[in-house]
Amino acid sequence: MSSPSPLLVAPAALWTLVAGTALLATIVTAERARRRDADAVAWEPYGFDSWVALPAALVAYALAAAVADRFSLGAAAFAVLWPAMAATCLTYMAGKYAPSWPRWGSPAFAAVGAGLYGSLPL
Repeated sequence: MSSPSPLLVAPAALWTLVAGTALLATIVTAERARRRDADAVAWEPYGFDSWVALPAALVAYALAAAVADRFSLGAAAFAVLWPAMAATCLTYMAGKYAPSWPRWGSPAFAAVGAGLYGSLPL
């Protein structure tokens, strides 16, 4: 197995850091909102936003993995579902704190993450 290029590892690590931070912040924020108000908007990890982000992640992963000749169904599940869920987290947090978040932000974030994971030898 060849070692990955630092030009791919650094952006993938940064993307994972942002995605993980968004996930943790979403869980904490949604739970706090639920405790304060039973009618608060709940976070849905695989809601409508994920169905928009999922195809973008799938296409990006398939292209990156095909170019790198590393496509596998087992890796595709992780490389597509995690970016789609992370994109919903980012959209949830952006909806609460940055109402001007563009509608294409969620699929773009999922596609970048899936593309990075598809190009790395995991």
